[in-house]
Amino acid sequence: MASSSSSSPQMKHQVFLSFRGEDTRHNFTTHLLKALKRKGLDVFFDEEKLERGEELSPSLSRAIAASNLSVIILSPDYASSKSCLAELSDIMDRKINEQHTVLPIFYHVDPSDVQNLGGIFKAPFDEHESKGPDQVQRWKAAFTRVGKLEGRHIQGGEFDRPETEHIEDIIEYVVLKLMKHQVFMSFRGEDTGLNFTAHLLKALEDRGINVFSDTGEQFSQAISVSNLSIIVLSVNYASSKSCLVELSDIMDRKDKQAQIILPIFYHVDPSDVRNVGGSFEASFDDHESKGLDQVQKWKKAFARVGKLKGWHIEGGKFDRADTEYIKDVIEYVIRKLNRKSRSVSEEWVGIDDQKKVILGLIEQQDSRVIGLWGMGGIGKTTLAQAVYNEISPKFQSHFFLQNC
Repeated sequence: MASSSSSSPQMKHQVFLSFRGEDTRHNFTTHLLKALKRKGLDVFFDEEKLERGEELSPSLSRAIAASNLSVIILSPDYASSKSCLAELSDIMDRKINEQHTVLPIFYHVDPSDVQNLGGIFKAPFDEHESKGPDQVQRWKAAFTRVGKLEGRHIQGGEFDRPETEHIEDIIEYVVLKLMKHQVFMSFRGEDTGLNFTAHLLKALEDRGINVFSDTGEQFSQAISVSNLSIIVLSVNYASSKSCLVELSDIMDRKDKQAQIILPIFYHVDPSDVRNVGGSFEASFDDHESKGLDQVQKWKKAFARVGKLKGWHIEGGKFDRADTEYIKDVIEYVIRKLNRKSRSVSEEWVGIDDQKKVILGLIEQQDSRVIGLWGMGGIGKTTLAQAVYNEISPKFQSHFFLQNC
């Protein structure tokens, strides 16, 4: 029997939980499920984990499709279950086709064994192949791919953290990841916290964009789930170790996750950032004199961000007002986030022509309501979303209400 933490049939499932019941039902999975519910998240999970054969039931496939994020608890006997492997394959297909978010939990298993179909997982796949299911190669490919994803490794044993701490980290990641259009902002509070950055932060929030700033010890988690990072490089930015740690982490995410980075050179010369010169040279010299191990890594990241295209706000009477720069930054961020959030399905052949027709109708003076009519499954919602993504940046307030 399938179950959900919400009694409302119209509520979109936020999290799909895939797990091997015999391994984790009465311990880790139960505690994680309760923690997710306490956060008010709507969780779908297969309550009885019955073996239904090698095909995924339509109800479970629909549940995965309706979810924003899937948590896969890869335990020692996960691969022995055909139903678990069918779920996993469907989840990984949706990751490719719909940019579905997937968080693997390597629970008492080695991630390299998952990636290489080795160790304890070799025998279950050999067993499946001996029985000749048609889906085994698909399951293998999906299993290998999930092993390559960044996730959480819970080794267990006396040298690992308590499971409660792992669960806290997972919950925080999931909550942050489920938020839409996140922006992480890195800045030196003493320089810009009461002027430029404060105004930029308010302008972003006024446009409905979720912004992470001043996240304390959780900054790395916030950066990892953000779509875009804004770095306000001010005169004293490099004097702050915490700013440099954030900057270094952001540049790592740019390499690993192709995160969008927007540097703002606020009253500083971009060439001084690129060359670690000017006022920044003394700051790094000071860090080096204290024997900090991370200084060379910080220097490299600092020089790299100086080579990125961004905004140079010189200040002074001959420069534009900060408010004008902020307006340009907001427009850029919204444009980038809309492009980032576009579904792969928007690349369907012919959708651009259909989109142009609707945009033309919208521009007509007397247009108030436009309806899209047709049989189910032909792409009406996809087309509406494509049009919305195109025109929403022109409005101060906007909302896409789906499946109402």
